[in-house]
Amino acid sequence: MESRYYETIQETGHLQARFEPVISPARVFPAHWHEYVEILYIREGSLSAIVQASEYDLSAGDLMIINSGDLHMTRTGGSHYLILQISAKQLRAYLPDFDRLRFTTVIHPSEVADSSPLFALFHQMEELFQTQPPYYELLFASRLYEFLYILCRDHSTITGSAITADNDRDRLRITRVMEWIRSHYQENLTLDAAASLLAVSREYFCRLFKKYTGQTFLEYLNDVRTMHLSKDLLTCDDTITSLMEKHGLTNYKVFLRTFRKLYGTSPQKFRQAAIGDGV
Repeated sequence: MESRYYETIQETGHLQARFEPVISPARVFPAHWHEYVEILYIREGSLSAIVQASEYDLSAGDLMIINSGDLHMTRTGGSHYLILQISAKQLRAYLPDFDRLRFTTVIHPSEVADSSPLFALFHQMEELFQTQPPYYELLFASRLYEFLYILCRDHSTITGSAITADNDRDRLRITRVMEWIRSHYQENLTLDAAASLLAVSREYFCRLFKKYTGQTFLEYLNDVRTMHLSKDLLTCDDTITSLMEKHGLTNYKVFLRTFRKLYGTSPQKFRQAAIGDGV
């Protein structure tokens, strides 16, 4: 659904999961959520994240597991990582208690027992993906399910219910605001209107929104507007000024700073690169 900052999984080939290496410049991935488990393995560099209002810093060798439905944002100063995503639908087929299952958010190599093949299995999946010998999909699936088995056995807990009251209530309130922003981002949205949507004070709303998204209301609004504008950069020849007006952006300096934060380059170079790649 376009109005929701909510993502669906795009599986890699026949792997029953998305698996690929990512080399990311300095950029921010604004707060969002999705119905799949996402696992990041940091190869080089560092990454910081806010997941369900908790802050984490990761460096080379660390694993981060983002549970299905968790509201999260990530920021990197430049890093190389592997990304693995498995749909909630697929996991529910094997795990009857999936909706009450929560994986540990960050796993450091030093915290894993020497006898655990957890990281070795991830490296084996990477090697199979890179070399792709005949019928590698079968071996990849084998390593993947063994990896998930160890995650479930050693790095997960079962919650008392499918809904954890306070955290889930606040997350749902924030995602409600995020959906409202993404549905009406071209309009003149204000902080007062956002706070009124939740029937809370401006001060409380600002604290709650920053706690869960790592951003202010205005920063997130500018991110949403800029992300929509970036799509138009790839599909039409309109000037940047006219696209800014279309998407509710009024301050060029703020827009340029936001664009660089999100995409690591200027909008002009972003468009030129797409033309060069034949997009």
